[in-house]
Amino acid sequence: MKYSLITPKIEAQTTEIKRKIRLSMNGIVADKMTQSGLIYKQNFGVSIPRIKEIASEYSPNHDLAKHLWNLQIRETMIMASLLEPVEYFTKETAKKWIESFNQIEIIEQLTMNLFCKLSFANLLVLEWIYSTNIWTQITGFILAARITNRLSNDEINNIISKGLELSITDNLHLYKALGLCLSRLCRINKETATSILKKIEHYSDNSVISQQYISNEVKQEILFLDIL
Repeated sequence: MKYSLITPKIEAQTTEIKRKIRLSMNGIVADKMTQSGLIYKQNFGVSIPRIKEIASEYSPNHDLAKHLWNLQIRETMIMASLLEPVEYFTKETAKKWIESFNQIEIIEQLTMNLFCKLSFANLLVLEWIYSTNIWTQITGFILAARITNRLSNDEINNIISKGLELSITDNLHLYKALGLCLSRLCRINKETATSILKKIEHYSDNSVISQQYISNEVKQEILFLDIL
């Protein structure tokens, strides 16, 4: 097992970051987030642009990022994804981080800021979409939507197949992730878009809300792209 050394410099930077977060806190926003279901161990309601601004004042550092993540504070977790050097981030670390996911905001931020930049992102997609944990599945499909241009034909077919298998669900975040993923896959080429549209052509005619949503997202994307 690898351990990171929390040096006096890391401790000082962490203390400084936490101070800047507190000075930027917005209690009203934090309360509204809690009321809407975004519940964190600790949440200061700091805006994403401000979190990114604070993070930009520090150089990427694996030990600092790990320490910020382990605090499990909304703002420091997001900042960790901005300060983690991709060359130090391993599949094992990704697995450990993802085990604590239970908020769509964190999933979206980490996928955008870190996961999509990893050289092995496609491997994570295939592992995560086949997970039995719904938050892990959601992360896998959101990540797939961000790296469509790096996926092989076999990987694309696996993602589509698994997405259709999971399309009957009452989990809002899962079917929104599926809609996003399948829509983005339509951007690859006309053949892929045609194949997806054919596989979901009956979705809009049934009473399953999740499949209706997916169908609408895919059709809107194809209409926007004007590829059929």
